[in-house]
Amino acid sequence: MEFYQILIILLFITAIVDLIVGVSNDAVNFLNSAIGSKAAPMRTILLVASAGILIGSAFSSGMMEVARNGLFNPSFFTFDQVMYLFLAVMLTDILLLDFYNNIGLPTSTTVSLVFEILGAAFAIGVLHSLTQGLAWQDIPLANILNFSSAITIISGIFLSIFLAFILGSFIQHIARLAFTFSLKKSVKKYGAVFCGLSITTILYFLLIKGAKGSALITDVQVEWIVNHTFSILLSSFAFFSMLIQFIMWYTRINPLKVVVLLGTFALAMAFAGNDLVNFIGIAVAGMTAFNHWSASGIPADQFYMVDLAKKVVTPAWILLAAGLIMVITLWTNAKSRKVTETEISLGRQDEGDEKFRPNALSRILVGAGLLAGRAIDLLLPRSWSKVLEKRFTTQDISTINEKDQPSFDLVRGSVNLLVSSVLIAYGTSQKLPLSTTFVTFMVAMGSSFADKAWGRESAVYRVAGVMNVIAGWLITALIAFTASGLIALILFKTGPTGVIVVTAFSAFFLIRSHVVFARKVKKDLASQKVFSSQLKDLKQAVDESNDVTIKNLTILMGVYSASVDSLAREKRKTAEKTMLRMQELRAEANVIQHKIIKYVRKMPRHNLPASRLYIHMFDHMQDLYQSTLLISESCTEHLKNYHTTPSKKFLQQLQEFEKALTEYTVLMCEDIGSSRFTHAEALSSLDQKLINSINQTIDEQIIALQTDSIGNRIGLLQVRILLESKDIAITLQQLYMLCHNYNRKDKNTPG
Repeated sequence: MEFYQILIILLFITAIVDLIVGVSNDAVNFLNSAIGSKAAPMRTILLVASAGILIGSAFSSGMMEVARNGLFNPSFFTFDQVMYLFLAVMLTDILLLDFYNNIGLPTSTTVSLVFEILGAAFAIGVLHSLTQGLAWQDIPLANILNFSSAITIISGIFLSIFLAFILGSFIQHIARLAFTFSLKKSVKKYGAVFCGLSITTILYFLLIKGAKGSALITDVQVEWIVNHTFSILLSSFAFFSMLIQFIMWYTRINPLKVVVLLGTFALAMAFAGNDLVNFIGIAVAGMTAFNHWSASGIPADQFYMVDLAKKVVTPAWILLAAGLIMVITLWTNAKSRKVTETEISLGRQDEGDEKFRPNALSRILVGAGLLAGRAIDLLLPRSWSKVLEKRFTTQDISTINEKDQPSFDLVRGSVNLLVSSVLIAYGTSQKLPLSTTFVTFMVAMGSSFADKAWGRESAVYRVAGVMNVIAGWLITALIAFTASGLIALILFKTGPTGVIVVTAFSAFFLIRSHVVFARKVKKDLASQKVFSSQLKDLKQAVDESNDVTIKNLTILMGVYSASVDSLAREKRKTAEKTMLRMQELRAEANVIQHKIIKYVRKMPRHNLPASRLYIHMFDHMQDLYQSTLLISESCTEHLKNYHTTPSKKFLQQLQEFEKALTEYTVLMCEDIGSSRFTHAEALSSLDQKLINSINQTIDEQIIALQTDSIGNRIGLLQVRILLESKDIAITLQQLYMLCHNYNRKDKNTPG
């Protein structure tokens, strides 16, 4: 088997992998509106999206020219150079998209492909020019890259960001004024017209997509659709409006669910039609180049790829096979769920755990927004303000099971799909491979902004999240260009050896990424179970609280023991791992902090003691986390800087404290777990003895400092460990007495 045949096989293998990682990232584009609005069960949503993908995959052939000659001039490159260029693009794309999947951020497969092609073509074009003896200033960049096409594509992609946000905000504001949040009444009034308009728009979108380069629609049919567009739209609007009205009269089907599911189908079809080039276009271009070269009989380094600029129809079986792989990935890949969660969390109507931290810029933007809002309120008549406030009053959904609560309602889901469809349809009609990620994400953010989902309690977090996603898009372009160019340079310089080494490294990092992600998913699932169940009675609440407390106490004492042992044995690596683990636990505790308030809301009303138990218990656990983390960080920093080891006497005392605290924790967990509290006296005595011993050791440290028996750094470390150990002992006793006192009281007596 020839080397270039192996390269073709590699291109198709990487195309399959790219399909998997690409769908994992881009599933967010067409699933979010249906998932966020709970338009149907997850299985139904996936079935609808799968149908759209399979049909859309047959409509992708017309977009393949972007991969072949839309961004670079193939006639400038020889066959071997083009093959290195294509492989560099595919390897970069896989690793880049997989990275974004791991961190749960939606990025643009279109942008990544565009800049990867530009980066690889630039690197190989420059290297080729230099080998031909040209000076740097004489390199013909205009002959290497298709600047006019690249600028048009890039400007269209980034312009869509602003248009999508503005249009999403405007249309959602109008829709909400009409429907309000009381959908039962408003849907009866405006539902038929709104749904008729939405379905007609989506139908137009499907026709545009179908007419765009499809192998299944003839030129005569395309011409007929274009010539009769107005008549088709008008008759469709009348037909679907009447049909929806009859459905509302004679069935209980919510017509907005029909719109959302049809929009999901349309966007899934658009995704496959518009974005399939991002995954298999390079492999198809490579196969086309190989066929032209193998038929020529000219050496690979002398055969220039003039024929690659010609239009080639992609075989239907390749498109359908790619569509099938995308469908399988959609159903099986957990990473697509993680990316979907990010967009839904940024657009949800209610408060909750925020995935992003606020920054200075997000605070400035929110502050400016508040000032602008107050200025508008002053300019508007008071009567108008009251009407607007009434129209945007949300409904109480606290009685709905948390798992069944939608992140936003069907009106917003419909608007998201409607506006996204219009923008992508227009871009496609202009032969622009728009980023469906950019369009759908920014429409969703615009509609959530207009829906007042970004209230004062969540605005800085949501704005920071949107900024992080957009910054990630910009970084995508930079990384894609640089990384693809670097890999192309390596392949160009090293040839077959470089292909083997770079491909092996890429496979290693990809496998490692999936192993790490699987562990992270397992950990996330475990943390999500904490305080997440629907409360049935008070006993369940107390039992769940006890289980969480016992688990946390066991982990904290494990960290404390590991820190002491690392210090005594001078194990720097162990100390660093322990500190990192403690920092992770502290972050998890911060997430639980938000759940505590929601959990207290679920508690049976008029039961103050149980709610008080939760609040105080969490406060004590926070104190324990803080003290344990400080001890861990102090030990790690001391060991990393190779400072003096504590004396044997102090280490022996510290190990005795650790043994006493461990014994105390074991008995405490036994009592909390059984709710019998039979060791109350023994624990009180043990706690007092431990605190007295720590106080005595602190006095010894003070004397040692005053007599210059120990240095400043070792003195600071030892005193800090002693003080925090004392705080841990006191807090453990307070936590134990809190549970003990609650157990003794009548739990059903209002506080």
